[in-house]
This record gives sequence, C-alpha cells and structure tokens, in this order.
Amino acid sequence: MTATNASPSLTLPPLTHKTRAIPNELLYAPAMRVPRLTTAPFRPDGVSVALPAPLSTVALPDECACCAGAATHRLSLARPDGASLLVGYCDECAEHQANSSSRVLSLTLASVLLALSGAAGLPLLAPGLGLVPLLLLVCALSALPLLLALLPARPVPAPHSARGPAVFWDSGQGLWCASPSYGERVVALNGGDLTAMPMTERWGSAWLSAGPVLGLGAACLSFFVYHPLLRVLNLGPARVEVAVDGKWLTSVDPTSNESPAGGALLRVPAGAHRLSVVSSVDGSTLEVSLVQFQSGAVHLFAIAADRTCFWLETTGYGREQRATASYQALPSSAHFWALPGGIDTWFASNPEPTGRNAHSSGGLLTALRQAPCAEAPQEVRPGQ
Repeated sequence: MTATNASPSLTLPPLTHKTRAIPNELLYAPAMRVPRLTTAPFRPDGVSVALPAPLSTVALPDECACCAGAATHRLSLARPDGASLLVGYCDECAEHQANSSSRVLSLTLASVLLALSGAAGLPLLAPGLGLVPLLLLVCALSALPLLLALLPARPVPAPHSARGPAVFWDSGQGLWCASPSYGERVVALNGGDLTAMPMTERWGSAWLSAGPVLGLGAACLSFFVYHPLLRVLNLGPARVEVAVDGKWLTSVDPTSNESPAGGALLRVPAGAHRLSVVSSVDGSTLEVSLVQFQSGAVHLFAIAADRTCFWLETTGYGREQRATASYQALPSSAHFWALPGGIDTWFASNPEPTGRNAHSSGGLLTALRQAPCAEAPQEVRPGQ
C-alpha cells in the first residue's frame, strides 16, 4: 500500500488561515490526558497497530484520525513511559473531543455541588437525621448527575469514527485507532502489525468519584458540627428515661459517686429543645427543661442534682505550677451547662504536680468535678 501526504508525527504543519482562527491547540490537549474509566455505550470496530521502536522515528498520516479530513490541529498522545506522538485532527473533531472532556467535568462539578449542598443543608432541614441516613442521602444526591452516564449515547455520524479521542494507547502499548483505514495508513508509513480490535470507547474519568467521596467527608463533618455532644448524669435513686422534644433519647442508670464513666454520652441536634426526664419505675415526669444546644460544644445535663455542686478545677504544671488549684463554679438552676472547650479530665482529679517538673514549660489541665455541696471546695459552694 502506498501512502501519500505523510509528514513526521513530531513536526507541526505550517499555520494556515484556518488554523489561526483557533490557534490554541492546548485547549484540546487535556482531553487526551484525562484519567479514564471504561464505559460501554459505544464499541467502534477499531484496529491496534504495533509500532516499531524507536517511537521518535514514527510518522503519522497528515489527516484527521477521526474523519480523514484535513488535519489542522496536532494533539499530544502520551504513553505511560513518557514517549508521545502528535495526532492530527480537524477543527470539528478537535471540538467534539473537547466536548467529550467537558462532559466529564460538568458531571463531576454537578456531583460535587450536590454532595456539598446536601451535606451542609440536610442536617439543618432534618435535625433528627442520623449519621448513616445522612451519608446515604448525600451519596444518592451526588450520584444523580452520574446517572446521565448510563443514558444511551447517540451514534457517531459519518464520516467520524469516535466521539472522543480516535487514537490512544491500548493495554499492550499498541496504537489503537478507531478508524481501520487510518490504522492501515500508519502501517503503510511505519511497518508493523495490524490487528482488528473492537474496543469500548472511553470517555469517563476517575474524577467522577470526587462527588461521593467529598460528600461522605463533608457529611461526617457537618453531622458532628450540627450534633454537639451531650453528657447526661443521673444522680437520683432510680433509672430514668430522657427524651428530646418528646422523642426518646436514652436511658440512664443512677451514678452514686464521681466517676469518669458515669452517665451517658451521646449526640443531639443543635438548637433550642425541650429535655424531659421520665421515671423508669412509674413513668411519671420528673422534670422538663428548655435548653439550647450549641454547635460544636460539649454539654452536661445533671438529673436530680439539687444538692450536688459542679465546678472546673485547673491545675498548673512546670512554670505554670501554682500553690493550689483554681476553681470555677458552674451554677445553674436547670442543671444544664454548655461547657467551655479544653476539658482534659471528666469527673476525676488532675494528676498532682511535683517539684521535679518545676523548671519545665509545663502547662494547665482542667478537670470537670462534682461532689455533694457539703463536701465541695469552699470556693464553689452556693452563696460563696
């Protein structure tokens, strides 16, 4: 077979008036380098060409690899080992390649926007939504644009042979050509073997998974922000049931002494709510409190704590070491507190400072303490 109009693949043709109209071939080059996954809407009857080495001596036909028209663009086709060829395309084929790449970009952006919007808005629209349902809903929202990838693709109109790249490297490092006639011209110019190889046209991208992945991370973050921690402590004689806005929240056993493991620790929706406590013995309502849960904060709700005092105890170490610990009372008639951040120890004393670390930089530790008011430090008792 005799090839005509051939030029070395690594040499750009001189610019004509037509190529100057769209001079920036780099706008189309990313379409060849987007990471791709395999889909199955279209299977062109292409061929695979085993090119001789070295690749720098390979020449490609001076025609469009998709429609066999006059080539006005040269798009870089890089191989995993770094070698590359410049494949010729006409204006129209270069444009529909760019459209194929922008389709991936538009679906990815739509998926990311829906995922982030759902992660930020759903905890506010449905405060009672749990973590697992929130994750499932955000994943479903982020997947909606990706369903468009399952729609049947329009057939490629003649004389075109592919919607996206008409030439790319196959798994065996052969040059796969969507147009068999273009592959025959490559063999005529360079020699090598020609093998018929129908292949699924690839247009998808690994970036399509960005929406679900980012959505899951954002949903976890927003759930923990909009659902602050609440520790419920039962200082009464019997087991109680706790409800938020009339909806059962948890059961809490009585805690007689100060204990780091006492009570129940759980997450609740931020905002204004009604906490109600019901006896597990006879079902009677023991108390009802209107409270405000603050986003990102830690809260304490103490049941039957009329004779119990709560306080923050700060101990210094090293250069911060003090003669005695400092105390900050936590008075509240509703026995509900939004605690300041930086609590290091729950319902236990801080380690005792020693003289051996008096010259170290040290620091401060804060403990949340409780005791019957008659046994509490003088500084935190009512009326002091």
